[in-house]
Parts: sequence; C-alpha cells; structure tokens
Amino acid sequence: MKDFEQKIDTLIDKLKNFESRGAVFNPWADTNENDCETVNAPLVRRQNLKKYLLEHKSAKYILLAESPSYGCHYTGIAMTSEDVIQNKYPQVFNGYKTTSKSGNVKETTASIVWEVINKNEKDFVLWNTFVLQTYKENAKGDFSPRKPKQKEIATGLEILKDFLELFNERKIISVGRTAQNTLLKYNLGASEYVRHPSFGGKNDFCSGMKNITKI
Repeated sequence: MKDFEQKIDTLIDKLKNFESRGAVFNPWADTNENDCETVNAPLVRRQNLKKYLLEHKSAKYILLAESPSYGCHYTGIAMTSEDVIQNKYPQVFNGYKTTSKSGNVKETTASIVWEVINKNEKDFVLWNTFVLQTYKENAKGDFSPRKPKQKEIATGLEILKDFLELFNERKIISVGRTAQNTLLKYNLGASEYVRHPSFGGKNDFCSGMKNITKI
C-alpha cells in the first residue's frame, strides 16, 4: 500500500504543477470566484482525490471520460459533483469535503454515472483523458464546457499514462469517443466503449454499462 500511496502522491503533485494555459481550469491548483473562501479549495480537492484513489486500489474497471466537468471542479474527483457527495451518496463519501460557496453544485453526468455505479462503486475508479477542465472563452460562473483540443490532450499524456500505470491491468471503459480514440492513437491500450451520458445519452450509457459489467 505504501508504494501505491507514494505513486498517488507523485501523480497529485504532477496535477498540482500542471500548467493551466488558455481556457482551462486546474481543480487541484486553481481557484475561481465560486470557490468557498474559508478553505484552501485546491488543497481540499487534492485531499479528496488522494482519499478516493486510495479507497479504489482494488477497482476492476477504469471509467475514463473526456475532461473534468464543473462537478469535478469543486470535488477534485472525476464525474463526481458536490450533490453526489453531500446529498445522494454521503455514506460512500464519509470524510470528504466540497469547495463551492453553495456546497451543493449539481451535474447531470455525475448524477447519471453514480446512479449506475453506486452499489458497486468500489469496482470502478473514475478518471479523465485530459486532466484539466476545459471551457469556452469568455465563459462565466461555472464555465461552459468544450471538448479538449488534441494539442491539450497531448500535453497531459504523461499524467494519463501515470494513472493507467497506477491502475494497470484493469479493464478500461471509455465514456465517449474522445477517450477511446486517445487510447488508440497513443497505443495506451484497448477499451470497451459506452456512450457519454450527456446530451440524451443516458439510456445508451446505462445499457452499455450493464452489458459490459453486468451490474
């Protein structure tokens, strides 16, 4: 476990020092106007992530999405919103904190993903292909999401590789084509594909997950 923890610390240190350029946000290093001012928000999100990864050492599947959303923005955990932590599954997230001023940020993708995996959540470890939250230029508030650019994904490959090595020999499920295509393009391994649950994809996501994992 100690070696595993040290690798997590190294990964999180890389996340902390990953440079944010352009219309991106680093949940583990940056702050914005909606972060709670009474806590060190990036530190809380780093602590959340470490706790989460340690608790999912024995996961069977990597659920790999595109890039962090505004849910992850305030929790530090991929596809996991404050609403999931505080309201929907507090028994799963005992000891975790959230970092927005409201403390109750909701997100559709996080809600759908956790609706599917919550009873077997230890079997899944959640991550993103590109490590930083991507948003449209001049976006306000929680930011309007955009697809990460190929050059952005390329800059974050080292961290993606480190994560896949940390959870090696786990079956990878790509949530959307960006994840699947990135793995193929950079020879990072094969994966099963499920449709991303946003934009009307909930039913396909749920049925795809059931077919692959039998949950």
